[in-house]
Amino acid sequence: MAELRRRVSQLANLAERIDLRERGREGQIMADVVDVLRELTLNVEEVQQNQRELEQYVEEIDSDLMSLEEDVYLHDDDTERVPLNGAKDAPISYIELECPVCELEASYNEALFSQDGIQLTCPHCGNVVFDSDEDYLIVDEEDESSREREGEAFD
Repeated sequence: MAELRRRVSQLANLAERIDLRERGREGQIMADVVDVLRELTLNVEEVQQNQRELEQYVEEIDSDLMSLEEDVYLHDDDTERVPLNGAKDAPISYIELECPVCELEASYNEALFSQDGIQLTCPHCGNVVFDSDEDYLIVDEEDESSREREGEAFD
């Protein structure tokens, strides 16, 4: 970037020394191009600085996430993650749910369904598929009406 800034600065100095703006329409156009190059160089430097700041921020988030994972999970032989609740011997069971919006399946830890204040969302589209405060699964209304019709057929 320093090389680009140096070259644009040389062009700007040269344009000023030869009074490029005083050389007719073409000179005016060339002087305007040099001004635009100056502005672009400054903008690129600002974008690069913002990118460096974002990279540092993402590294901090990654480090924080790693610390959080270490706090939430214990590692048992680096092959299985075991919850800190002490249920080391009990196998972790999962429930698969199909999202009514995107119709993709996702697995959820069964223990989450018994906790209060939990909302489970689809990892694919972000739709809420379970809300413990409401104590029900969120289902597509079309699915529910077809289930009611199937129930009536069996009655």
